Amino acid sequence: MAKENKVSEASVQEAKKQICGIVMPISSIDNCTESHWKEVKGIISDAIEAAGFEARLVSEANDSGIIQKRIVQNLYYNDIVVCDVSCKNPNVMFELGMRLAFDKPTIIIMDNMTKYSFDTSPIEHLGYPRDLSYYQILEFKNQLRDKIMGTIEAATKPDYTTFL
Repeated sequence: MAKENKVSEASVQEAKKQICGIVMPISSIDNCTESHWKEVKGIISDAIEAAGFEARLVSEANDSGIIQKRIVQNLYYNDIVVCDVSCKNPNVMFELGMRLAFDKPTIIIMDNMTKYSFDTSPIEHLGYPRDLSYYQILEFKNQLRDKIMGTIEAATKPDYTTFL
């Protein structure tokens, strides 16, 4: 019986975990394969989880429904979003624009082969190596974890704004 209570308590704690949405390319683009993006997602997810959040693509959900509706809802309701603008995928850029318009906590990341976009260049971007070099990725994970925690803390202040 005590074991069952521990399991249910752990489930409740897991359900209360804040969500960090991920916006990123997921299919081949600019010589980056689908498997490359799976690796990048794993790297981002590791940093998010190290910051104490649940990592989830904004397109993911446990139910079936209209994917565009789910994306917009998650862009609005997720506690924080990490957006990878590498390769300037049009869907990613559109979703980033929506998140910034909502003026919600957002962290922009990109690989070292992508050039800044004019409209978002004033916003800090956290960089990582496209070749996913091990030691540089370890450093990037720590930087992303710290940036997530710092951004969430800053968002509690009444004068906080992401971009506007």
